[in-house]
Amino acid sequence: MTTTQIAIRAEAKQVFEALTDGATTPAYYYGFTAEYDLAPGRPYRYTAGGQDVITGELIDVDPGRGFSATFRGAWTPEVAQLPESTVTFSLADPPMATPGVTVLTLRHDGLPDTAAAAGVEIGWVLILSGLKTLLETGAPMVDAPR
Repeated sequence: MTTTQIAIRAEAKQVFEALTDGATTPAYYYGFTAEYDLAPGRPYRYTAGGQDVITGELIDVDPGRGFSATFRGAWTPEVAQLPESTVTFSLADPPMATPGVTVLTLRHDGLPDTAAAAGVEIGWVLILSGLKTLLETGAPMVDAPR
């Protein structure tokens, strides 16, 4: 299990929308475009170059506050061999009153202790940092890969 937390100067609703909006995700998520039907039991996917790179099914959805989903990556053969796992995004107010700031917690359960899984884990740090930069500045942290 890996847990990553980041404070973002944005309202929880804005963070949730950025996590699930396919028009926004390419700017911080390695150029991947998200496609969500935000209801439990519904499939979701991320695509790049017309190919599925992440697929899964939504488990729980709390609009504006977070969601959990199964996770199958396929952007490299090594990642495609990882077992299905579970990702949970939770949005909360900081413990000390800080208006306009949301704490995003990402928990990824079910990854084995392998080099491919370690790459997924560090990828989350880059994705969440990119999300924070995008929401706080309006510009991507780095250009999307081509």
